[in-house]
Amino acid sequence: MLPILFTIPKLKLGPIALGPMPIHTYGVMIVVSFLAGMWLVRKRASLYGFNPEKVLDMGFWALIAGVLGARIAFILQELPYFLKHKDELYSLQFSGLTSFGGEILAVIAIVIWAKRTKYKIVSILDLAAPGYVLGYSIGRIGCFLNGCCYGGVCSTTLPWGVHFTDAVGLHHPAQLYDTLMNLVALAILLKLPATKLNPGRMAAIALILHGIARFIYEFWRAGTEEQVKQGLASSTYWGNLPITQGHAMALGFIIIGAVWFFLARKSTESAPSSADIA
Repeated sequence: MLPILFTIPKLKLGPIALGPMPIHTYGVMIVVSFLAGMWLVRKRASLYGFNPEKVLDMGFWALIAGVLGARIAFILQELPYFLKHKDELYSLQFSGLTSFGGEILAVIAIVIWAKRTKYKIVSILDLAAPGYVLGYSIGRIGCFLNGCCYGGVCSTTLPWGVHFTDAVGLHHPAQLYDTLMNLVALAILLKLPATKLNPGRMAAIALILHGIARFIYEFWRAGTEEQVKQGLASSTYWGNLPITQGHAMALGFIIIGAVWFFLARKSTESAPSSADIA
């Protein structure tokens, strides 16, 4: 694992002393994932008639909202702990984040941005969907390097079993499984004829595929119930149910995507022209 990419040495500028400052790999990968996602969004903007430069504003607000939402969701998920450690509520580092919270608040931010700029919400979500899946795939590599979100204990004969710093035994590199599944989802999305799909269907398909990948990932991440009880997995089952909270959220994404896909066939909205939004 490589949680710290490098450390900026202590610097002294006159009376001001700075550092040493560790640069966390996870934070770097989050930045890389954002840049990669926005690159894809800008590259595909013309398919929907959008000005590539203007969609950068959307990406900025989605990033801010995503990080905030991921942090809030993590705090709510671990509320008993944070009620006892209130000094840890605020963090300027990319740590203690939950992807579902980030996804939900980022979408809300995009919707608000689209309304304020008078962009068609469904079209902007269609545009953003593949970029998000690409960014998410890269972000999971950050989880792997950070040593978090790993899978359950695996056989010692598994060639790619990984020993994570804070875990006992060899574990499935579930983060990379998730990355691979989402890259397959991305390939499918990029193969779809974007200009021929009813508005909303690209985003709906992305939601379904991403939800399926996350649902499968949770089985590897949680491992067996016994592994969870022994603290040998990074996810937990939801009460006495045979599913995790991640499973429930992923299933929700799949259902919402399926309903959205069905309703989109009745949509009469057409893609905006560049003259409308340049």
